Amino acid sequence: MSLLIIIKPSIKKQSKKSLMWLKNTCKKRSFSYCIFTTTGNFENDCAQISLLLSKFTKAVVLGGDGTLNLAVNALIGSNCSLALLPCGTGNDFSRGFGCKEYDWRKALFNTPTAIDVGKINSRYFINIAGVGLDAHVVKVIEAKASFSSFDYSWMSVKELFYYQAQQLHGTFNNDARQYQNLITVFANHKFFGGGLEIAPNADLTDGKLECYQMRSGGLFYNVISFIKLFFKRHQHIKNLTYSRLSKAFINTEGLLIEADGELVGKTPAVISVHGHALLFHIPIKKRLQ
Repeated sequence: MSLLIIIKPSIKKQSKKSLMWLKNTCKKRSFSYCIFTTTGNFENDCAQISLLLSKFTKAVVLGGDGTLNLAVNALIGSNCSLALLPCGTGNDFSRGFGCKEYDWRKALFNTPTAIDVGKINSRYFINIAGVGLDAHVVKVIEAKASFSSFDYSWMSVKELFYYQAQQLHGTFNNDARQYQNLITVFANHKFFGGGLEIAPNADLTDGKLECYQMRSGGLFYNVISFIKLFFKRHQHIKNLTYSRLSKAFINTEGLLIEADGELVGKTPAVISVHGHALLFHIPIKKRLQ
């Protein structure tokens, strides 16, 4: 077996520990491997990884949601399967499985599962894409030299007091809608924003995205809505519209877009889901005996 290891330069102990374990495992199992270190230039990194894929049967990401998003965009359309050893900052995608380090390591040798992948304009996403406060917070966070998962949550609360909701025009399930947008997300999996479980029922294999449209209702109402989201009670928010869809359109121009915690452009946008488009090594949570 040959592995392409995709890793973001990091001084984190978890990243170094995971890489050492993977190298030792390859040596013990007589696997060949190549390490690709990301540079931060998405387009160039994506192109370079795509060129390498023909030589490998499996790609392993050591990193967080951003590095995973890069790998997903490079692997789409290939026969290479994707595995993950979570060691990023937010780790929102991996959080959705509720698994430990041991489970992720074991998953490298599981039979891969064909999972759905979302797409917003030209960018694929494996976890969640959104327009609104979430994208605004990502922009603020990216301006920081370094940040933690706590920064996501804290910055979301802080920016809530300054964020100016904008009118959004779009079509969802062939239904035209117009509203003052606080958050509109398209979820392929469960968590975003450093640990907020916005889509508890999201399924990676059902061919649908879960759409949550949280309309702005003024500062007090927005704060209450965010508190309910934090405590997983947002399903009961009056100003929230929930739907499952395979395609949507946002017609408003100039709204920031984030995908898997990365800024990826501005609206207008076409959102779609590509069923069973990626082979992924899903971890299986170890059951207590």
